[in-house]
Parts: sequence; structure tokens; C-alpha cells
Amino acid sequence: MIRKSLRLRLWLTIGLALAPVLMFVLFDYHDQRTQTIKRAHEEIAQYLTVARREADEAHKAVGLALRLMAESDELRSPDSARCDDVARRLLDTLEDFVNIGAALPDGTVFCSALPKSEAINVSDRAWFQAAMRGGEITRGEFHVGRISSQSVLVFGYPLSGPRGEVRGLVFAAISLNWLNKLIDDFKLPPGWEASLIDGHGRILAHHPDAEQWRGHALPADELALLHRTLTESSSIAELTGPDGKRRLYGLAMPGFVPDKDLIAIGAPLKHSLNAVDKRFHIQLAVFAAVALLSALIARLYIYQLIEVWTARVRNVVAHIAAGNLDTRIGHGSAVRELDDVSAGINHMAEEIERRDAELRRLSMAIEQSPECIVITDTDARIEYVNDAFLRITGYTREEVIGQNPRVLNTGRTPKETYVDLWATLTRGEVWRGEFHNSRKDGSGYLELATVAPIKQPDGTITHYVAVKEDITQRKQSEALLHRLAYYDPLTGLPNRALLRDRLEQAIRGSSRSEAWGMLMLLDIDRFRKLNDSRGHAIGDQLLKELGDRLQEALREDDTVARHGDDDFAIIIENVGTNETDAIARAELIAKKLHRELDAPYQLGDAQEGPYYATLSVGISLFRGKASSPETLLKQAEVALYSAKENGRNAIRFFNPAMQAVVDAHARMEIGLREALNTGGFRLLYQPQVDRHGRLAGAEALIRWPGAAGTTVSPADFIPLAEDTGLIVQIGQWVLDTACTQLARWQQSSSTRHLSIAVNVSARQFRQADFVTLVRRTVENAGIDPSRLKLELTESAILDDLDESITRMNQLRELGIHFALDDFGTGYSSLSYLKRLPFAQLKIDQSFIRDMAQDEGSETIVLAILSMSHALDLEVIAEGVETPTQREFLRLHGCEFFQGYLFGRPLPIEDWQDFLAMV
Repeated sequence: MIRKSLRLRLWLTIGLALAPVLMFVLFDYHDQRTQTIKRAHEEIAQYLTVARREADEAHKAVGLALRLMAESDELRSPDSARCDDVARRLLDTLEDFVNIGAALPDGTVFCSALPKSEAINVSDRAWFQAAMRGGEITRGEFHVGRISSQSVLVFGYPLSGPRGEVRGLVFAAISLNWLNKLIDDFKLPPGWEASLIDGHGRILAHHPDAEQWRGHALPADELALLHRTLTESSSIAELTGPDGKRRLYGLAMPGFVPDKDLIAIGAPLKHSLNAVDKRFHIQLAVFAAVALLSALIARLYIYQLIEVWTARVRNVVAHIAAGNLDTRIGHGSAVRELDDVSAGINHMAEEIERRDAELRRLSMAIEQSPECIVITDTDARIEYVNDAFLRITGYTREEVIGQNPRVLNTGRTPKETYVDLWATLTRGEVWRGEFHNSRKDGSGYLELATVAPIKQPDGTITHYVAVKEDITQRKQSEALLHRLAYYDPLTGLPNRALLRDRLEQAIRGSSRSEAWGMLMLLDIDRFRKLNDSRGHAIGDQLLKELGDRLQEALREDDTVARHGDDDFAIIIENVGTNETDAIARAELIAKKLHRELDAPYQLGDAQEGPYYATLSVGISLFRGKASSPETLLKQAEVALYSAKENGRNAIRFFNPAMQAVVDAHARMEIGLREALNTGGFRLLYQPQVDRHGRLAGAEALIRWPGAAGTTVSPADFIPLAEDTGLIVQIGQWVLDTACTQLARWQQSSSTRHLSIAVNVSARQFRQADFVTLVRRTVENAGIDPSRLKLELTESAILDDLDESITRMNQLRELGIHFALDDFGTGYSSLSYLKRLPFAQLKIDQSFIRDMAQDEGSETIVLAILSMSHALDLEVIAEGVETPTQREFLRLHGCEFFQGYLFGRPLPIEDWQDFLAMV
């Protein structure tokens, strides 16, 4: 019954799977065949339309030729000679026309392009009679011409007199080749057939092979079938053609021949349906293949389901009989009855194996456990140890069996541990704790142990089992992770995270004692210069020595931490019970530390000599929970920033005024970012003139309009922009805007020579992509680079002189010029002036302003002028405000001037007066 049930299920599954496929194939074949015939109908209808149109056009062309002849002056009087001559000339111009001429109202032909051997009368012709009734060109009539003796198609056209009467006609005889060309103009695809058939069934023209079918006549029944098809609404039917081939024919009347004549166009239907039939055959083949594959799969299914299962069961039973009790029948057979048999066999094996397997698994687990397992009797004598115990302790089994586990104890485990252990075990409970034990070689290790009593069913304790784990490495790793997480690896001091915890503890302690505490931040002045000049190893040595000095100078209860790269933090509690005492004590401690740390440091080789480090100190006092750790750190940083702002190597206490300055800077930074995003900056231009007072160019100066019509001074926001890095974006905006203005000036011949000077900050100049950005800006603006002048200060170029020279030369190759701004206020070294590609020096306005009152300033100005001439550099004096200053500078060789004497910085739209100086 099972086998029959499986077979029935199998064939039912195959039938259900294949039935939709077969239905799909049949429906698809029917749909494809219908669509193919439909497309053929549409295509034939299109070609019929083309045929009618071409026939109408051909008819009109014949009518046009007859109309030309009818309007000829030679036909106004029946002069045969003159008319014959006109007819011959016209016939020479008409392709496929056999003859053309004219006839009188009685049918006598008085004019002919071909010579007449005798008098010809055509009054019996249907085309003549139709033309004499008046109207347009007649339909064509097939005849053997009486003049040409050829089979021709003849058309007539009436000649009208002055009062509209018919006074004769003109006619044209056209060869049947004209009809074949007409059919060729249908542009039928290969395999298509077209015929022009007259009312008697004769084929007048045919495509293809016109000569083969000329004169062929269709049987009467076929002709009648064609005419019946023509009268139907579609005019399309599947018919047998003259060549005996079955096609889909479309029929139409040409319109230029009698009503019984027709055009037949045939499409090769069988060729179109071949593709559909071929696809159907392929689908049937696929279906057959699927059916065959299904049968093969069914055979495989039966094999897997019954035969493989039977072999597997037979093999398992044989293994069980041989004593291999762990043998089992694998995955199920998907048949309930077979699975029941498999389950029974597996259950039998499990019951036989159970007792033996339990003991074996327990033994293996204990023996291979990575943790030490020790079993003792109730007197704590060792009866069993596993391999892990031997590996960790170094003892052999013979050395420990029968011994007390105290052989591992060398006295480092507290006695209280053993007391608690036995008290717990005596109560029949599990004990968990740590032992400080020693290996056989004397090395110590830390052991986490779980000791449990083994009880009989009646509760009697017969043995103790201990599971132990060597946690020495884990404890060491935890200690290392704790140190890495909370201590600085270089100095060994607490790091930021531990500093914050200690600061929270100090705040809580201050809250309990109501005593003042202090947080002090110390920052090494010019530490970066030490790193750059002598290397990071020397810098690290200074940090370590400084940390050691701080620890030696302070109490053990005080906290010294490394707060950042080159700054330290100190927490000192209980510096006073009132604020005055706290401030005094804090200042005393800070000055003491300052003196301790001022002592010279020996860094690196002794030949280098001692190094003197100075520190800036910021202090914030606290009491109770009034301030959070974050607030105290922020306040100390504000005080430290104030110490640095006031010349470094100073001590500053935090006060609200400092915070107000920091807050103002923060608000200004927000405003700067908004101005960058919203276009809140303006660029003004201050004119630069030559010694003759002519306008030479301008310096672009940024301004920031503030609220209520005020303007934020560049002296306030430029330093902040430098600190925050926003100066890079601001500088790029200035450069873009200035280059845009240069592009406008260069569009006019009157301003094309003007230049614009743009200030470049040190931070902007040091950007890695500075040269690329400047080059791109110049290219995008499309300006002459020689009209752009970049002004640099000494601080921008002296940090890395070689790199500065490289960048300047790269831009100098583009044609851009450089000016050294604020010359005379810095180092002003001739050594770097000789190496740097400057084209111009700018004398700082402080020297120009003090020339009249200060001989030193006048001397400096004269020295700069003399030096610039020697170095072949242009000089421009800024800050010129009086004619006296200008005249003094001009007499001593200064070529260019800038200052309020010539104009204040103005928006470019207010530059009308300046441009008048051009």
C-alpha cells in the first residue's frame, strides 16, 4: 500500500506541475499566431494605401502632361504639322509614353507624335467618348494602339472652347512598362507579390518578374473570388496567387482604370507563421524534456526515499549488533511510517548505550577540561586530579594522590579563607573564592576555585570536588587595562579620565568639610618649538622630568595628572576655610611650584647645555558642589589662556571678567561662521598711487558689518579667525572676490593695468593645497596673474623657509607677484630677503606716522628705501596721511603710496573718483 501511495503522489505532483506549462505553451502559440496575422493585415492595409496614393499620383502626372499639351498654342487651330511637331517634342520628355496626340470632335486624329500611315478615327473608343463628355482626364483603357501597334493604356483629356464647348481632345498612349514601374514604387519587402489585373483577368503588370507574368490570365473562378473579396469590408483574405502560393492578399481599385480592374498585394503568410510554428515546436520540445526530467527526478526520489533508507537502516542495525552503540539512523525519510521505524531503532540503541555513555562522557569532560578538577574524600585527601591540574601545578599524579591540597599553599592565602571554606562545605553548600597558591617550581599564581560537596541520595557527603581556574593573567590584564585607561603611558601620571574622577571626589570632600580646594593647570610655554627644533624624544623627556618634579614637590594626597599634550593638572584640597585664605595659600603654592619648575633641565646630550622651561599657570578655586568638574576645568583653562595672553610665564586666577572675554570670543566665532554662510562680509578697496599721483591699483581689505550699523574691527575678529582656523575660508573668499573684480577691470582698456593686493594669513599660506587653490581661482576668474599681488608677513614664511620659497616660486611661475607686508616690524633679515621672490616691500605705517617726531623711525624708513633699491625691490609706503610725508618719501625714492591722503577704503561701487585718476 505504501508503494502505491508513493507512486500516486509522485505522478499527481508531476501532472500538476506540468499542466500549467502545457496550457501556457498552447495559449502562447495561439496568441502569437493571432498577433502575427493581425500584424500582416495591418501591413497589407498600409501597402494598399501606398498603392492607391502612388496610382493617384501617376494618374495626376499623366493629366498634367495632357493639360500642358491642351494649353499649347498649336492646338488653337487644327494645323497638323505644327501640332505633330509639338507632340514629338513633348513625347521626348515623357518616360514610358508611347504616343501623344489630339483628335477632332468627330474622332479624327489630326495630331500625333508618331507618324500615321493612314487616316485614324478613334470615335469608337470608350476613352474618347468619356473625354467628349467633358470634365478632367479620363480613366485609362487598355488597347493595341492603332498608330503604335503596341499594347498601351490610353487616357483622354477634353479641349474646351471659348464658351466651354468641347472642341476636341488630346490623348496619351502609355506602355505597360509604366504600370510595372508604378508597382515597383510600392517598395514591397522581399517575398511579397503585387499584380495589376484587368476586368478579364489578364495580368497587366506584376512584381516581381513582370515579363514572366505579362499577358497571363487568371481563371474565371479565381477572378470572381478576387472581386468578392474586394466587396468585403476588409478587402483582405488568404488566397492562392498566380504562382500557386498561398498568401494573405489585399485588394483595391487603382482609380485610373475601369472599375473591373484591380490591384492585388500579397504577403507571405506562411513565412510569417513559420517563426511562430518553430517557437511552438521548441516549446513542445522543452515541455517534453521537462516531462522526461520529471520522470528521472521521480525515479531518484523513490531511490532516495525507499532504497537509500533501507540500506541505511540495514547498515545501522549491523553496527549496533557489532557493539557500536553510538550508531544512529541519520536524517528522516519524509514518510511517517518509515520515520516511525527509524525512531524505534534509534530508541533501542539509546537505551542500550545510555549507562555506558554517561560514565564515558563524564570521564572525558573531566579529563579534557581546561580547568583544574580535584576530587577528595571527606578527609580532604586527593583521590583524582585531571591533566589540567598537572599542567598548571607541575606535579605528577603520583606526587599528589593521597595528599592534602594544602601542598599548594605556601602561606599567602589568608587563614580566614580556609575557615570560610570549611564552614560552607560543612553546611552542604558550594563555596567560591580565591587561593594564592604555588607551583612545584615555587612560582606563585592566583586561583579562582569553586568547591562543592558530592552527596548520596540520602544527603550524606562522600566526596568534595573542586573546579579551579588560573586567573593570574586575567588579573594582570585587568590591572594593565586599568592603568592604560586611567594613567598616562609616558609620565605614569593619572590621565584625563582619572583626573575627572579625582576632581569629583575633591568636590564631594569639599562639600562635606566646607573647605576650599584648588584646580591648577600648567602649560609649557613654546613646547611646540622645542619639539620642532630638537625632536619629539627630547620633548617627551621634558614632560617626564616635569611630571617627576611635580610629584616630588606636592603631597601624596594631592593629585598630579597629565591633562593634555603639554599641560598638567593639579588638584589640592583643603587650601583654606575662607576665600581670602584660600587665594593666598593657592598663590603661595603656585609660586613655589613655579620656582621648582624654573630650574634648568638637562635634556639629551650634556653638550647641548641646560634647557629652561617656563610655564603659564591658570587656577580655579572651588568649594562644595557649586561647580561641576567640567566647569572647573573650563574656568582653569580660561585663566591659563589669560596667562598666555599676558606674555606667558605667568600665574592667573579665574575671575568672571575672563569668562566674559571667552564668551565674547565664542559669540564672535558663531558670528564669523554665520557671516561666512550668509555672505555677511564686505570687501573694500583702498587705492594705491604712484609717485605722479596716478592710480596704480588697490589693496583689498575685508570688513564685517555688525548689528545696528556698527562694524567689527579686523583687529578683533582676524586673530580669532586665525585661532579657529576660519581664516582659511575667509581668505579664500577675499581672494575669489578680488579676482572677480580684477576680471571686471581687465575688460576695459582704461583699467586693465590696475592691480589688486590681497593679504594672505600665515595659516592660509601653510595649507597643503594653497598653491592649487590660488591657481584654480586665477584660472576660474580668467585674469592676468601679473595683476594679482599676494601680501605675506614675516611670520607666514619663516616657520619653514624652504617650503615657503618653493610655494612662492610655484606661484611666481604663474606670474603672480608677492609683497612683504609690515616690513620693519619683525626680524627683517636680509638673508631671507635675498632668497625669497618678493617684488615689493611695504613700509609699516607705524614708521610713516612717527617719521616727523622720531628720528629712529625716519632712519628706519630711509634704510628700507636704500636697501630696497640695492635689492631691486619696489617699495610702497602705507599709512601716508599728509603731503609732507608723501613729499619726504618721494624725494627719497619711494615709488608707490597708500593712505588716507589718497583715499579711504571704499566699496568698489564708490570708486568713481579714484578711477578718474587713471
